[in-house]
Amino acid sequence: MDTKQKGDLAEQAVTLQALKNGWGVLRPVGDRLPYDLVFDLSGVLVKVQVKCAWIDNASSNYIIDNRRTKTNRRVMKREAYHPGDFDFALSYIPEGDIFYVFPFKVFVGFASVIHMVESNKRQRKPISASYRDAWELITQWAARGENRDV
Repeated sequence: MDTKQKGDLAEQAVTLQALKNGWGVLRPVGDRLPYDLVFDLSGVLVKVQVKCAWIDNASSNYIIDNRRTKTNRRVMKREAYHPGDFDFALSYIPEGDIFYVFPFKVFVGFASVIHMVESNKRQRKPISASYRDAWELITQWAARGENRDV
């Protein structure tokens, strides 16, 4: 699969999980916006950026890039996301159907990539481990209404 297909798969998996949580899901037209989906939690709209993780064979970790990637025919350009671009980034690991739910500030606080360790052999879990399947962060954020700091 190419990266667009992997992204489509991740968006569909996130959509299914959101529907299982009882949330409404809205899809923007086109791919020019800095978010991929919007969840509707009882009238509170939550902008979501979806990333599909890939395996880094050298470290055996799953990885996502926490920067925006723009590509034209000749050049791939990466740039940081800006406050207000989205509220949560969701990373999807297709092998295992696993999600990581990162609040915006946490997501952009990492260096250019985020490592997600799915091996139990590691003694100390990385910071990202506390965001594994942390869907309740979205519910809590929506319940706070206008207080958007996570």
